[in-house]
Amino acid sequence: MAASLQPLFSAMTFLLLIASLIGSSEAAGIVRYWGRGHTEPKSVSEFCRQEFATDVNIAFLEDFGSGQVPQLSIIHPRPSAADIESCQKHQTKVFISLAGPPSLSSVEDAEEVAAYIWNTYLGGQSSDRPFGKAVLDGVELHIHSGNTNYLDDLARALKGYPNVILAVAAECPIPDPALDATIKTGLVDQVRVEFFDNPSCQIRPPKDTSLLFRSWDRWSNYRGVNLLFLGIPISKDIAPEGGYIPPNVLVDDVLPYLKNSSVYGGIMVFPYLHHEATFKSMLRSYAGAV
Repeated sequence: MAASLQPLFSAMTFLLLIASLIGSSEAAGIVRYWGRGHTEPKSVSEFCRQEFATDVNIAFLEDFGSGQVPQLSIIHPRPSAADIESCQKHQTKVFISLAGPPSLSSVEDAEEVAAYIWNTYLGGQSSDRPFGKAVLDGVELHIHSGNTNYLDDLARALKGYPNVILAVAAECPIPDPALDATIKTGLVDQVRVEFFDNPSCQIRPPKDTSLLFRSWDRWSNYRGVNLLFLGIPISKDIAPEGGYIPPNVLVDDVLPYLKNSSVYGGIMVFPYLHHEATFKSMLRSYAGAV
């Protein structure tokens, strides 16, 4: 195999291993992102049919607070209601992922943003619904910088509406600088922690899991954590400061330990795939050669 193609095939193998292992457990999930990958399927319904996700984040809804109209920043055509509903019929939950920079100025401002999200993407009503009559399952707060004040109030307001699943994407050092107050509300259904690009709490090559497990245990017992996901990069290129877990180490060493936790939820694979079509083509070629 050409050296330049090895990372692509390894990443596809990585996803297949995760899907086969985690998919066998009703309690565990695979979280993925859609909307920013140049070679991922342009249709979110096609993305969901690949069966490598139980939860899909539409990434991202940006620039909210202080009277701004949040901007849906995806590179593909907007999904139709049929696209969203197709994912949901295949038992894939669909989230809108909020990214920075936020600029919430007050409790009332947070409540107004929550009302906008409810009416525009969830179960409310608005004359401007990008996905038509489709009702998304939840909201992810993917905030790592900017003005992080009042995010906990945003969480409270969102959870005040019926049937909203709330998730956050945190970094592994505790406390998370942006989302700690939000997590401590106890209202967050899924805490998805990025265990990479942070040397203090990630795996060390080739398979030293001590710092990763210590951080996982702290998160497992942390106030407000109801369901905990292991956020991992799909390749070394995604995490220049480290944290990539080879598939065999993930399957043989990491997941068996994590699954002992009562709050284990599954895996968040980060980020979107840039070479989805290439992965598929290579997989077909290798399958035919076996």
